[in-house]
Amino acid sequence: MNVVYIAETSLTNKSAYSQHVIKMCDAFAQNGFDLTLIVPNEKKNLSFYKLKKKFLLRGKKAFLIKSVLNTRIHNFYTRLKFAIRASNLARNKKPDLIITRSPLTSFCLSILKIYHFLEIHHELKSLTKFLLIYLNFINSKYIKRIILISSALKKKLSLDNKKILVLHDGVDIKNFKIANKIKKIKAVTYVGSFYSGRGIEIIKYLASKFKNINFRLYGSKKIISKKFKKNIRFLGHVDYNKVPDILAKSDVLLMPYANKVFVKAKNLNTANYCSPLKMFDYLAAGKIILSSKLDGICEVLKHKKNAIIIKEYTLDDWSETFNDLLKHKYNLIKIQNGSIKTAKQYSWNQRVLKIMKANKT
Repeated sequence: MNVVYIAETSLTNKSAYSQHVIKMCDAFAQNGFDLTLIVPNEKKNLSFYKLKKKFLLRGKKAFLIKSVLNTRIHNFYTRLKFAIRASNLARNKKPDLIITRSPLTSFCLSILKIYHFLEIHHELKSLTKFLLIYLNFINSKYIKRIILISSALKKKLSLDNKKILVLHDGVDIKNFKIANKIKKIKAVTYVGSFYSGRGIEIIKYLASKFKNINFRLYGSKKIISKKFKKNIRFLGHVDYNKVPDILAKSDVLLMPYANKVFVKAKNLNTANYCSPLKMFDYLAAGKIILSSKLDGICEVLKHKKNAIIIKEYTLDDWSETFNDLLKHKYNLIKIQNGSIKTAKQYSWNQRVLKIMKANKT
């Protein structure tokens, strides 16, 4: 069976978007599908085997990567040019399934009367919203299914319920070691971006209050102040293949999201419906997750079952909960076991199989 996957991203950047795309393509390959990934622009010497090492891919068969532009996407014109070229290439391949993460490509596929799946991870804005919502292309019969990242996102979009397939992100638990039982909290870790709303101020406060705990933060250091305590270290971005070992050496993993969480697009608040990709890595690591209480996140994380959920985004609430954790007021073994059990329910392979099942109906 042939599958075409279309995404507006570069496979060599550091975004969760790219990681999601690569992991999904690998999962299709693991299940024996012939997959072609269409992206805007990649270097001709991009090695699949370097991607495999960097992202811990497990598929034995390489998927095909096709670039259709000689530049990366940087404005609406290049997005439209990509959408048209990707749609025409997909049509020529005559695959059994087309999936796109690009709403503009979905619009072009619908114009060309090509059946496909559209995957959406955030609200639609600006011209994309006009095309898909106000011109009603979102309800085109050529969009067979609309994959949403959370049920919380489903509530924000007025869509045909029969088309909606809610699928959170996934993880390959085989990439993670069996977690040791946590007896004493020593190391606390955050992996991810430092955009507004990611809770860096919470982490800095915890480090100032709990000086005997080591806090390690992995992500871009460009927007981080150099003024911080001795027990907090900003260690920069790391490739995904290092993440399992980093998490294995940690005791507590942090997700201190505010009520307003922004991605690279500064006007896009994803707080109410986000389902962070790293959450599933955290679960697979089998450590203690401390997380804010947000709708999308709490579809997966359950208080005292597979994580510790903090109701209010305040310094006092986070400090008090962390102090309770140090005093062993939570059943750590139960939470660790629940974390691993949950991770097994969200594999990339299961996600692919659910998509293929939906494609048959």
